Amino acid sequence: MLRALWVEYEQQLGPGETADVRLAPLRPEQWRHLKPGDVIFMHEARPVAGIAEITEVLPPRA
Repeated sequence: MLRALWVEYEQQLGPGETADVRLAPLRPEQWRHLKPGDVIFMHEARPVAGIAEITEVLPPRA
């Protein structure tokens, strides 16, 4: 589950386009296993809405 997702360096992202995005998980403890190079799939419903490769993992802000 995500709390927020935002596109870096772009005003809009159209279908089929790619960009750097930041993901802020609603439950960070469920994402602790992710590391750079991992691939995750994003779903709104079927089919898959997006695919992301993890490039950086930052600790949650307190």
